[in-house]
Amino acid sequence: MKGKKVLSLIVHLTVFVCSLLIFTGNSYAASPATISLSKTYNWKMTAFFPAGHNENKQLVQFIDTLNKRTNGAVKVSLYESTLGSPNDHWDMLKNNAVQLAFLAEGYSVGRMPVGSLLNLPFEFNNMADMYKTYAEWLKAGHLKEMTDNFKVVFYKPTMFQHFFFRNKKVTKLEDFKGLKLRVPEVPIYIAFYKGLGSLPTPMAITEVPTALQQKTVDGQDNGAIITYDFGFHQFQKYMTRANQIYSGSQLLISKKKFDSLTDAQKQIVMTAAKNAGIAQVKMNREMVEGYYKEMAASGVEVIDATPALSKDMAVVAEKVWTDPETVKSFGKETIDRIVAEKNK
Repeated sequence: MKGKKVLSLIVHLTVFVCSLLIFTGNSYAASPATISLSKTYNWKMTAFFPAGHNENKQLVQFIDTLNKRTNGAVKVSLYESTLGSPNDHWDMLKNNAVQLAFLAEGYSVGRMPVGSLLNLPFEFNNMADMYKTYAEWLKAGHLKEMTDNFKVVFYKPTMFQHFFFRNKKVTKLEDFKGLKLRVPEVPIYIAFYKGLGSLPTPMAITEVPTALQQKTVDGQDNGAIITYDFGFHQFQKYMTRANQIYSGSQLLISKKKFDSLTDAQKQIVMTAAKNAGIAQVKMNREMVEGYYKEMAASGVEVIDATPALSKDMAVVAEKVWTDPETVKSFGKETIDRIVAEKNK
């Protein structure tokens, strides 16, 4: 049994790495070490994480690479949660107020409906399958909400979401009843958490610590990285590791700006993005495992969801996918595609 688990892990990692290389490489596999540009570019980039956060490291690496390989002709100023609110970054990029933006579905509600469907509750069991599906959908033209206006420089699966609770241990579906949970302001997520019996409470991430301390909420849905880095674990005694949703983020560049570049310049942008993305995904995986241990050491009881609880939550999730309102919002063809992916 142990040998089968190891083999399965190796297969998933192999598929993921291959998908990552295929997706980020596109037709820009080879890039010159440096090029000289007659024109100087001064671009702005927004990111939703604050200055110095680990999630921004790949953006800094990307910027440094562009600067070096263009001999300083492409300069990017990174605004780490200091230019507009995260909810504004999509429109800022579309309106050319900035030229690059690091975005996530949770901060772009309504802007990338098809992309957000790839984060449906209990849709994927592992990172490799999610990444492969995203790459296939992008190549097939299903993500026009992004590709009509932007160039997807790289896509980065971030982490699985889990449940964190102030003072209640949750091990079965009935335990969710009446619990107030801070959740992202995404309609499908809210419907899922209502289906569990909880009382979903959308709020800004900055309000979570106060809400936990003042007992406005009983817990939250989040990943290990944000929970630990923002210190939320200090106010919660229990974590139910359920892997209910897999979140992702994208680095997008204005399509108009990208199309104005020469082929050599495009090669530099895409190659720098590929290398930065691979490095960040590797770091994220290591961080998540380390943070589980750190939270446990600090007194958080980390509980793996039982097979029975996972099964019950999956049943609730599929009801949300096939709900008439969901089908009406996203179209039957898209929902059928999701269900087909899940049943492969």
